[in-house]
Amino acid sequence: MPSTTTILKCIIFTDLDGTLLDKETYSFEPARPALQMIKQKGIPLVLSSSKTRTEIELYRKELENAHPFVSENGGAVFVPKGYLSFSFPYDRVLGEYFVLELGTFYPIILEILDSIKKETGIPIKGFSDLTEEELSSISGLSLGEAEFAKKREYDEPFIIEGGEREIETVRRKIEEKGMNYVWGGRFHHILGKNDKGKAVEILKELYENEFFSISTVGIGDSLNDIPMLLAVDHPIFLKEKEGISPEIPSKNLICFEGTGPQAWNEAILNILREFQF
Repeated sequence: MPSTTTILKCIIFTDLDGTLLDKETYSFEPARPALQMIKQKGIPLVLSSSKTRTEIELYRKELENAHPFVSENGGAVFVPKGYLSFSFPYDRVLGEYFVLELGTFYPIILEILDSIKKETGIPIKGFSDLTEEELSSISGLSLGEAEFAKKREYDEPFIIEGGEREIETVRRKIEEKGMNYVWGGRFHHILGKNDKGKAVEILKELYENEFFSISTVGIGDSLNDIPMLLAVDHPIFLKEKEGISPEIPSKNLICFEGTGPQAWNEAILNILREFQF
């Protein structure tokens, strides 16, 4: 009699900065053991970041990762051509990808942020205002990486001169203009009504069509990761020692002390062993 046991296909969605990547060095070396296990088990590792497409492509190459990815806080989902065994609706073709666009186009975002600068008089500097040298100095990125980081399509990171009052004023203005504000752990962000969770839901549906039965893991370290964590079966939040745990209404939430690739490695190895994915 044939087995009726359903084999779950595990899919891992991961943030980059402060999660798989070290906040200061942007290295993922300490995560090598978990990355190797993921590869051996054939588990798709989906990079979901506030980074641009060109930045993520750099890490995909270094990681030898050929899976779909999510750019700019859910601005777009990029699915490699031939990755799935079936056709699906998409918005445009870009090189080797089918692209599903969820975000507001960058020029519109810049117009709205510029209007907020004028209306509030609060000093705001977005990536578009910074030279590559300035961005490199602020972020610790190399000049080449800063060049890639400035190639925005759906999201503008920015810094604010001021304290909590100025931040709250800018956040309120962004929302009044029908846009979203998120804190990414290093920069403030203005974007459309997209988020990582909506992008993950789209990919979950595609993966379910491909593998029939899936179980999803999400791992992040910042507030902009919460929509992604709400969308997965096994959410993992990496938090600073003595940091505040986020309010995520999930009984499965794992709060793991520590951030960066070392904590990522331990958290992923633990969950793979626990659920025998």
